[in-house]
Amino acid sequence: MGSLRATNWLLLMIAAALLAHFGLVWMNQMAEAETFRLDQCVTDRPNDRPAAYVHVVMHGMAEVDSSQDLKR
Repeated sequence: MGSLRATNWLLLMIAAALLAHFGLVWMNQMAEAETFRLDQCVTDRPNDRPAAYVHVVMHGMAEVDSSQDLKR
């Protein structure tokens, strides 16, 4: 009976470790672009409505006093 209890505890620990691993992997997913859908954003005429839109994110440049600061 003790052997079965130890086996169950080990299986429970393995299941918990797998769930923790999957949770960490899911949280660290990288953003990916679907470049094949860019064709839906381009129209033949300026007045046509595109089937999709491009989401653009711009980041500001770091403020530096001189070009020497960029080399650090």
